[in-house]
Amino acid sequence: MHTLTLLISTLGLTAAIPTSSFSSRQAAAAASVDRYAGPGCSGTVCNKAGSGDLHEGCNVISDACTTSLHLNYANTGCQVAIWTDAACSNVYFYANVTSYECYQLGPPIQSISVTC
Repeated sequence: MHTLTLLISTLGLTAAIPTSSFSSRQAAAAASVDRYAGPGCSGTVCNKAGSGDLHEGCNVISDACTTSLHLNYANTGCQVAIWTDAACSNVYFYANVTSYECYQLGPPIQSISVTC
């Protein structure tokens, strides 16, 4: 009887364990920018409370702040580039954003890549 009670208790505990896999933490940001709706880094800034954080690879812009930006930081050894398409492949871009001055393209900014 004791063995049966132990078996039932063990099965009950096993059933209480969540079956969904735990998601891994998102990689730390490699760079950060502030993006603006207006030229010359003016007007609305869309990325508040850390939403300007960029991760290594291609970061697609999906809001209205596609006119200008300025760099907040880039980790040592990381290169930031601004692109006019969502695939980080169009030729009209700033290849090496390193200063904290305002950057703007003629066409809207569609993506920002970070290579470390």
